[in-house]
Amino acid sequence: MIRTLVADDHEIVLEGLRSLLDAQPDIEVVGTATDGDHLLALIDAHPVDVIVTDLEMPPYNIEILDHIRGREHEARVLVLTAFSDFETIRRAIELEAEGYALKTESPRQVIEAIRQVAQGRLVYPRAAQRWLMGRGAPEANHSQPRLSPRERDVIVLLAEGLTNQQIAERLTVSENTVRFHLKNIYEKIGVNNRTEAAGWYLTRRG
Repeated sequence: MIRTLVADDHEIVLEGLRSLLDAQPDIEVVGTATDGDHLLALIDAHPVDVIVTDLEMPPYNIEILDHIRGREHEARVLVLTAFSDFETIRRAIELEAEGYALKTESPRQVIEAIRQVAQGRLVYPRAAQRWLMGRGAPEANHSQPRLSPRERDVIVLLAEGLTNQQIAERLTVSENTVRFHLKNIYEKIGVNNRTEAAGWYLTRRG
């Protein structure tokens, strides 16, 4: 089961989404919230796999993503919003949301986005994927960054959606070592966070 928290400041939208997800055999809605403080309290109280949230979450609005990342949890975040402008999408990427879906999409697409995010995949509009593809070494350097074999191991596992702890266990190293490698990777490929690093790898592999 994909344990899910759902947040939207419009109760009609929230209840409609909950009813849609409750009808899915592999998704369990463990809580709903109509404001940012309630959502953060639910995150602290319930272990979940995916957080589905609107960006207009008072009192934080889009900065709710920053507050979510500040909590101790391993849940992945899917933004579900009416905003399709590139600047908002870019900001969501910078704040490390793993997915971005529009309320104008079909119910089937939204459900599939939740499933893909739960599996560790990045779900973004094509325009955002092109922006992620452009996040690499500075323009003056058109060559591929030279990652060490261990750094390549780390970024491959990162792109699969593994946490630092899971990467450490897979590679039989400490979490501090994983963080050290991630810092070096970010500097080499010119990104700022996990989402951008995963996007950089996924758009260049093969």
